[in-house]
Amino acid sequence: MACHGEGECMEPVEQRRASPRSRTLLEGHIIYNNRLSRMECSVRDLSETGARIVFAQPVKVPAQFELQIPKRKLVRQAQVMWYDGQAHGVMFLEDAASQPVRKVPVAKSQGKVPAMKKEPASVPDIIEDARHNIARLLGVSVDLIQLKLEIDR
Repeated sequence: MACHGEGECMEPVEQRRASPRSRTLLEGHIIYNNRLSRMECSVRDLSETGARIVFAQPVKVPAQFELQIPKRKLVRQAQVMWYDGQAHGVMFLEDAASQPVRKVPVAKSQGKVPAMKKEPASVPDIIEDARHNIARLLGVSVDLIQLKLEIDR
């Protein structure tokens, strides 16, 4: 235990965690503003109950957002628990067992049609899927693809 001052002791951080964490270096996406806004981050630690996300420079993020980790096909609602400018500790709002995970869309190769989702897709979901598919077809980073939707009535 680490003690601070007269008799004020705290458990080490590892012992206070709800589940063990794993060090990672994964690409992450923060989705917020009714799925209209997105920020890129690195996921440096990951557990069943949360993550540590890092940015190239100090940024402000919303108190709650959706965190996507494409390589793990993970999508979770998260809440910021602490931050120090570039790094943010987030807690997942529901545990993995009870979370109805929405898989990150993965483009199918060789002309196969992707399986239909059980829930109806929203316009932001469709646009996000299109960005990923276009990036994959062009062989560029999805960050370089920006789509604009105009509706003429």
